[in-house]
Amino acid sequence: MKNFLLHNYGERDLVIARGEGSWVWDDKGNRYLDCVAGVAVNAFGHGFAPVLTAIREQLAGYLHASNLYLLPAQMELGEALCAALKMDKVFFCNSGTEANEGAIKFARRFWMHGLQESDSSRFEILTFTNSFHGRTYGSMAATGQEKIRKGFGPLPEGFKVLPVNDAEALRAALSPKTAAILFEPILAEGGIISLDDKFIKVLQEAQDQGILLIADEIQTGLGRTGTLLGSWNFGQGKDNKLVLNPDIITLAKPLGGGLPLGAVLMKEKIAEAIHVGDHGSTFGGNPVACAAGLAILKALTADGFLADMQKRMEVLHQGLVALVEKKSKMGIVCGPVLGKGFLTGFKYGGDLAALLAACRKQGLLVHRAGADVLRLLPPLNISLEEIAEVIDRLDRAMIK
Repeated sequence: MKNFLLHNYGERDLVIARGEGSWVWDDKGNRYLDCVAGVAVNAFGHGFAPVLTAIREQLAGYLHASNLYLLPAQMELGEALCAALKMDKVFFCNSGTEANEGAIKFARRFWMHGLQESDSSRFEILTFTNSFHGRTYGSMAATGQEKIRKGFGPLPEGFKVLPVNDAEALRAALSPKTAAILFEPILAEGGIISLDDKFIKVLQEAQDQGILLIADEIQTGLGRTGTLLGSWNFGQGKDNKLVLNPDIITLAKPLGGGLPLGAVLMKEKIAEAIHVGDHGSTFGGNPVACAAGLAILKALTADGFLADMQKRMEVLHQGLVALVEKKSKMGIVCGPVLGKGFLTGFKYGGDLAALLAACRKQGLLVHRAGADVLRLLPPLNISLEEIAEVIDRLDRAMIK
């Protein structure tokens, strides 16, 4: 049969036939422990009963009605998100790149129309090397990876890409032109790069000066790092001074429970600058996706879930640290362990593509991040027994 799919994803030879929990099966009946999870989309694995129930109940009503009307599922999810994430308003869209496009527009709109005296000179948005914000034009212009941008110019202006974790370079770049700083709490696609303390402090300084902070929480948000937002998870303790409280937050990936759904959450001062007709989306906030999203948020915020998840995250971290130490002593170039929670992995000095293939042969699906990092994105409800399986299968795949 002729394959009519565009070849933009390269060769794909694994046919996923079905999934259940943390596992998927191919069309030949082989079973795999899924630590890709739809690239961090399937927060609760495959076939999560509360999501399926919510979808069925909404399907019994209607699939789509448009944003010309009030949609109960959309209103319920919007209220729940704002309460959980301490924000004031939400705009729903369909994907991460759309969420970042919206955030960029809203940030610029704030400076040009959201103040008593507008400031059209503040339009510049600072971003960072190795970042990834999407593949539509505004989000691509913000992305700090030349391989993503190359060949698609000219790109929109007004973005300045700075070296990540260079506190002095960031401080020096702040100017009367700076409207916002767009950052990922962990630069996931660019190599699982965590922000360091000095850099975070300059982000806080910028916010104190009135510059907007836009947190791209598309991969780090909704539990992936152990808290509802990666921006809240830089240090330890409730009173940690490194916690960031962004002015704008973008979400997608796990938000729709596997259905396309993105969101831009913002503080009231920004929402006041957005008027009727300034932005919109035909499918944004689809009621079926919103019903699924509400089920996801309820599961995340259920009593004791995050605390239990953090314990399982620590078990995975310790297992990876021990594995990297063991393999390093055997002469395999690997480590250190990177990231936080269930957005984790390690640097690998060998043929990463070959290692990914070896993992698949061991019945383990993993992914890459950047050029030399093996990335693990297990479901947030992965069991302790399955975590042990992850380590064991990685161990067998990493044979020198």
